[in-house]
Amino acid sequence: MAGIYIHIPFCSQACSYCDFHFSTSLKTKKDVIGSIKKELIMEKKYLKGAVIHTIYFGGGTPSLIDVQSIKSLITIIRKNFNLSTKVECTLEANPEDVTKSKIEQWWRIGVNRISLGIQSFRDDDLYYM
Repeated sequence: MAGIYIHIPFCSQACSYCDFHFSTSLKTKKDVIGSIKKELIMEKKYLKGAVIHTIYFGGGTPSLIDVQSIKSLITIIRKNFNLSTKVECTLEANPEDVTKSKIEQWWRIGVNRISLGIQSFRDDDLYYM
């Protein structure tokens, strides 16, 4: 089963337990999103027409970036890859970024699954990690 993973490397804060590449500054967001779009187009033949069953926006914290940026990436994917009619499109989100309005907007652009990033509800556990 083929899938596409998009790494959105932005976070609201640095977590000491995280080993992933990230930035707490959004000042390069436009360039990063533009580069991801270019790479999606350059690699459109990589999967040789395989049916894409999953699109996963991970990070970092994809819920930090605006809905229009996510929509533009989904649009590029739709134009350049063979998607299943039942494609699962996941967006990683931090609880503090989720609002009813954002959920509705994400749904309208094709996000149909949220991966809610809760490492712990206890500050002592987070500090220990």
